[in-house]
Parts: sequence; structure tokens; C-alpha cells
Amino acid sequence: MSTSAVKKGEYLLKWLLRPLFHFLLRKGDRSRCPVDPDSIESVLILRPDKLGDMIATIPAVHALKKRFPHLRVEVLASPRNKELIERDPDVDAVHVYRKNLRYDLPLILRLRRRDFGVIYDPISLDSVTGLLLSKFIGKGAVRAASRKQKLLAYYDYGEPCDPDGHDHNYDNGLLIFNVFGIDPREVDPFLPVFVPEDSRVKADRFFAGFPREGCLLVGVNISAGSPSRSLPVSKYQAVLQAIGREHPSACFLVICTMNDRERGRRLVASRNGRAYMVPEDLSLLDVSAILRGVDVLISPDTSIVHIARLMRIPVVGLYSGAMRNYYYWRPYRQQRGSVVAKSIGNIHDIEPGQVVEEFRALMESLQRNGSGRAPS
Repeated sequence: MSTSAVKKGEYLLKWLLRPLFHFLLRKGDRSRCPVDPDSIESVLILRPDKLGDMIATIPAVHALKKRFPHLRVEVLASPRNKELIERDPDVDAVHVYRKNLRYDLPLILRLRRRDFGVIYDPISLDSVTGLLLSKFIGKGAVRAASRKQKLLAYYDYGEPCDPDGHDHNYDNGLLIFNVFGIDPREVDPFLPVFVPEDSRVKADRFFAGFPREGCLLVGVNISAGSPSRSLPVSKYQAVLQAIGREHPSACFLVICTMNDRERGRRLVASRNGRAYMVPEDLSLLDVSAILRGVDVLISPDTSIVHIARLMRIPVVGLYSGAMRNYYYWRPYRQQRGSVVAKSIGNIHDIEPGQVVEEFRALMESLQRNGSGRAPS
């Protein structure tokens, strides 16, 4: 059976069982918040989903540890996103939810015995999985959520979700501070993904012979999770050519996955020695280490964009015309730097001139701000 068929079956089963959930699950109790952080020992954050979602929650993880160092901060991750936090010193334990009952049931029973003070579900929109995990693991825990619709009533704390709203996923993650009576707007969100020492060494080795003196280093990520979020090499070539004319000091760092190495080589070759490509076989954390040396990034909407913004790297992001997704994942706290396609299903109608125009506007905003990083 195909993965899509399994997924559809899972959604159907959850939909059929929803009336039973409403009957069995207790309603939330808002009077349990705010929580005195000194009265609890641990927090469990549910993040058993995608890479980008984990990245969006990392500022909340780091801010919790920074504000309340006595708390054990644990995360329920997925096999796909666990690499981003499994070596992070601010994460006291990583548990992997595999969507396989054989592995997950013993895990849930173990976690249930832990007596967490707060369980936080940062998954925006209704998630039956998130609700059931918070219920079965939670026992006496305060069950908190970011934004929900019909399932909001089953959490002790949560905010209503507006399907047409402009809330950003990073800000949704920080809503956990409301549980402790702290305004999330007072929390510094620019707490990036932890980059381990071996990844930093790889980046330093890569940049050792790099001509950085007087160079405006523009990162260009050409890889995304699907063909719908990818532009042809010819459009990237036109973008780099135009930027090179306007910024003679510019050199380019092409970022791509192994599947896109040939496209990357063609793009590098078109710049006649003013472009370089990241080494082969890098992990996402290795790429994150290299990103720290980039002055500006051009990229489709993907994990690289979100990692870069937490480092305050200015981003020109390329998005489909699905506006709810755009508002949710736009370059965080950045006034310029978004190119949105007309099509809601792909970015294919984005033209090089649009990217160059937005790059120019972003650079002008940086100059006005007198900083190498984009203004909030």
C-alpha cells in the first residue's frame, strides 16, 4: 500500500473516531494557568513532524532553558527531525515517535510515568495525534497548545487558530511562555539551531581557502523538498548575472543536496570563478555551520530559510501563492525579502527580475539600517 493511501486511511480513522474523543477526553481547565515554574521539574514538547516545524520550535526550547535553567526540557521528535536537537545541550532528552505502535506504545507508557509538569503541543491547527499524545502521556500535566480550532477546549491553555491569520510559526512556538505568565513578545526569538563542534570544524576548513576579503557572499540554495518549490538553473543563472553586475564584489555559494549536484555545477560554471559549491555529503547541521559565513541567502521556502533567519541572516525567500503558508513561513521579522508566485501550487512563474528586485530592496533596507543583518 502506498504512503499516501496509508496517510488517507489514518486521516479517515481519526475523523471517524473524533466523536469518541469528544466523549472520552476531559475538557481543559484554564484556571491551571499560569504555572509557577518553580513548582514543576520538567516540560515535554511534542514535535513529531517535519524539519521546518522543529526549527520553528527551537527558539522556544532555548528560551525556556535560558529563562528556567532548572527545568528538564524534553522533546518528542520524529525520525526525520531528531538530528536537529539530539546533540543540543539545551535539550535534556529526545524521544522518537515513529508512528509504529510496536515502538510507540512502550514509549508512551514510559513517558507517562515521568510526571511532566507541562506538555506542550505547538502543532498549529487541530491535530488528533497531538491531542492524544498530550492526553495519554500527560496524566496530571498541564496540557498546553499553540493554536487550535475545534480541539482547543481540550487543552488547559491554547490560542484560537485563524485559518486566514498572519501568525508566524516561530511566534506560535513561543506561546508556551503564556503558560508561565510571561508575554511571549518579551522573549528573544533569535536563538538558532545548535551547531556542534565537528560541523563548525568542517565549515572552518571549507572557508579556509575562501576569498572572503571584500566579498559579498551570497548563498543560493537551489534544493527544496519537491519540484514544485524549485526553479530551473537558467533562472538562477540570470539572477546571479544581474546581482553580479550590480555588486561587482559579490561571489556566490551554491547550496544543494546530492540529487542537485549536477544543477549546482552548471550554476557555478556560469559565474566564471565567482561561485563555489558546498562540499558533498553534508548533514543539515554541517550546512548550518557554513551558513554562518553567508551575508545574504536566496532560497525557496525550505528549512535553510528558517535556519538562516534564526541566525539573523537576511533572506530572499521564494514562495508559492498559497498565502496562509506564506504568512506562516515568511522570512521571520524581515521587512523585505519575499517573492511570492501567482500559482498556489508552485513557484514556477517567479521570474529572475522579481528575485533581483527584491534582493535590491533588501540590500537597500540593510544599508538604511546600517547593519549587515535584516531589520526586524
